[in-house]
Amino acid sequence: MLSRRDLVGKLAVGAAGMVALAASGTRARAALKTGAVEERSGRSDDPIGEQSSGPAEAVQEELQQLAPEIAEAPPPLTVPAPPPWELLEPLTLGATVAYGWRVADLSGPLDGACVLTLQNERGRVQRVHLCRNAGQPHGLVYTRRLDLVVMNGGSGDLGTEENLAQAVAAVAHVVAANEGRATVVDALLPHAERLRQFSAANEWTLR
Repeated sequence: MLSRRDLVGKLAVGAAGMVALAASGTRARAALKTGAVEERSGRSDDPIGEQSSGPAEAVQEELQQLAPEIAEAPPPLTVPAPPPWELLEPLTLGATVAYGWRVADLSGPLDGACVLTLQNERGRVQRVHLCRNAGQPHGLVYTRRLDLVVMNGGSGDLGTEENLAQAVAAVAHVVAANEGRATVVDALLPHAERLRQFSAANEWTLR
């Protein structure tokens, strides 16, 4: 099966051919009006007539043949948004937060949340989803606009160890100081809404 990029390429080639075809037909008709082209009346093999119909019909046939593949082609990949590091200032990649936990990664908005990854001195990794606080936060800690949900696979039933909780709370203090000027908040969803929209396809990433 052709990729969507290949299909678009074929369509572009066909469209370009039709544009060139129309231009050549226009030039030929103008030349006939000025007498620059000899009259070819009575001939069935007129090259202008062949150029104005044959290639166009071929392009149309090819488009019809490609129609099923166009319908089945996967949608283009979504380009991820850049990470909103302005939310964590002055913290940067690798910065220590608290109790040996440091910032290991930060993603841009995806499925309604940004994912902050913390890592401790033993190499343990913990994901924290930064969701929008719409008045009913579900996270371990939250700010006026954001809800910090620890993803430990427990669906909210598992407790959080003290040193990790303190580290997430420290992140929340930083976020609270920056959230007022961060436009990324508008691209986020409340955690409950994310579960409703995305849990069927990405359940393991929402727990």
